[in-house]
Amino acid sequence: MSIVLGNQLSNVAAQTTLDLQGIVTSMRSSGMTDSAISATLMSDLTTGGRIFGNYRNQVKNTVKSGVSMAGSNGSEGRFLDKGVKEFQWVTVSAKPCPDCERRLGETGTMEYWRTVGKPQSGFSVCQQNCQCQLIAADYNGENLDKPLVRGAKPKKVPLPTTKINTKKLIEENDWVEDFVRVTLKTAPEETVINLLSSDFTRLEATALLKHIKKIDEDMYRYMKKEPKFLSSYQKNVDKWIRAVEVEGRIDAAYYFEEYRDVRDYLHAELIDSLREHGHKIRNLESFRKSTHKLYRVGDTMGGYNSFFMDKGQAMSYMKRFGVDEIAEYEVRGLHIIPTQSGASEVFVANENIISQKWLDL
Repeated sequence: MSIVLGNQLSNVAAQTTLDLQGIVTSMRSSGMTDSAISATLMSDLTTGGRIFGNYRNQVKNTVKSGVSMAGSNGSEGRFLDKGVKEFQWVTVSAKPCPDCERRLGETGTMEYWRTVGKPQSGFSVCQQNCQCQLIAADYNGENLDKPLVRGAKPKKVPLPTTKINTKKLIEENDWVEDFVRVTLKTAPEETVINLLSSDFTRLEATALLKHIKKIDEDMYRYMKKEPKFLSSYQKNVDKWIRAVEVEGRIDAAYYFEEYRDVRDYLHAELIDSLREHGHKIRNLESFRKSTHKLYRVGDTMGGYNSFFMDKGQAMSYMKRFGVDEIAEYEVRGLHIIPTQSGASEVFVANENIISQKWLDL
């Protein structure tokens, strides 16, 4: 069965790779830059979009099918051990596929069913989604969902009542918080617990997962080491802030979008600053997925535009320059590029603005 599941997962991965190659080729043909393509794919990955969301669902369905196959194989082994020779095809679904519907009530030996195709073997229209079962042909009961050959009941193991000190476990294993946060981006919680169970008991792994999901992420871990290209980013931002050179803002955006460590460092700094001003932000991932309100004096233009994250700063700027209009914009955190100017100024590509409304002052 492991070979079958391995092949199915390989097919899913291969199909997703082909889809990705086709989408990237199409994006490049339409004129998108590599950094824009990378940002689009990253957004799809973090939000469970059409590409990676479909991949995740296929993997989930394959694993679910594997659990069902394991149960069917276990039942088959029990029947054969008890001397059952003939097996009857039973459809469990209320609306079976045409292939399975034709087999309803048909009987044969296990060798026969292996030859023509067992449930979930892939012979039918429903493929691995098949819910049909093979039961002992001489079984006359109506409760087909109940076990026909009872095995020994497993002994109940009492759950320990000891309280788990998750804070101590995290202090003693400084890798675990990073591991949980990164793995949760692409894997379901049950998978994360199973992976943690190689270093902790299952109860400890479950408690760690729940605890880490609830605590605010420490931004310092993204700022321990200054990124190699952070200084290049800062030089270009200075060109924009001090000399109002548009090229400086464009070049700064390149370093932000191209280098993940630069992006993580700057966003971590920004989150720390926002927390100091009362914003409740759980972690880096939630900041990037969420929409945020930005403020700008006047309308936007093509390319990158400057905004204030603080409405009060925008109003001060408005009064200083004698302008009487402020607009409020909605943007995902993923696309917000900090300037480190200390005045809550950020900039965003015009194409990444979700909505705009003029404020009544």
